[in-house]
Amino acid sequence: MTQLLQPVRERAAVARAAAPRGPAASSSDLTPEQQAQIAAQHAAFDFQLAETAELVREHEALQTLLMEQLKNEDEIMKKWIALI
Repeated sequence: MTQLLQPVRERAAVARAAAPRGPAASSSDLTPEQQAQIAAQHAAFDFQLAETAELVREHEALQTLLMEQLKNEDEIMKKWIALI
């Protein structure tokens, strides 16, 4: 399963690098250590959000495939019954 999630991590890293943060993250009120902590929290949140979104998309796709399979099996059963 980790192989399936690897592309998500790569996309999340790209998204984190590309996503600009508002003035709160670069405020001069904070020490560099605090800014680093906030940046780490943002990165962890972004990563978790991206991973969760990908898992939801995969779940939706699998549900769609399952419904199609059930519909096909139902059609086969109807044809089988019609032959009897």
